[in-house]
Amino acid sequence: MRLKRWEVALAVSLVVAVLMCSVPIRAQNRLADKLVRLHVLANSDREEDQLLKLAVRDVVLAAAEGAGEINDTLLYNMQQAAQQTVVDQGYDYSVKVSREKSWFDTRRYETFSLPAGYYDAVRVVIGEGAGRNWWCVVYPPLCAGVCEEELAEIAKDFSFTEKEISLICEEKGYIIRFRLADLWGKFLHKMHQM
Repeated sequence: MRLKRWEVALAVSLVVAVLMCSVPIRAQNRLADKLVRLHVLANSDREEDQLLKLAVRDVVLAAAEGAGEINDTLLYNMQQAAQQTVVDQGYDYSVKVSREKSWFDTRRYETFSLPAGYYDAVRVVIGEGAGRNWWCVVYPPLCAGVCEEELAEIAKDFSFTEKEISLICEEKGYIIRFRLADLWGKFLHKMHQM
């Protein structure tokens, strides 16, 4: 059976697309292994619950500050600090703090971007956890607004390669590959959910 030109062109295009997104996918996987993201979910979208979410976020970040690693003791301390904040604010919501692998879409911060994918995350659920959420990178500590120079220094301190630093700091050349990697990652994520 002889292939038509359009079939050959389609096959070549598919191979090129797969090759183009395989590099950023591998880079994203290596990057994800070095990061722990923070994900705080409010009880609801009510304004009071959203303000409470921000107060809980602040104490969780304070508890994580200076911690060398995310371990069970730190998670317990985060849980206790978050629960006390909820009580101090006059609510009786429970707070659950856990560490898990979670799917994150591409996220663009002021000075850097992170590609979509599965990341290790500290997840803080306040009450029902049905409200808008807040996230950042808790390890290495990138939640506070950092300039590009600080970001590069922090990344070097946490053994990021030059390629990983440029992946999160530079937009040139990565936008299309990020998009291809995002589409591929979303496809795999949907397949995983089936």
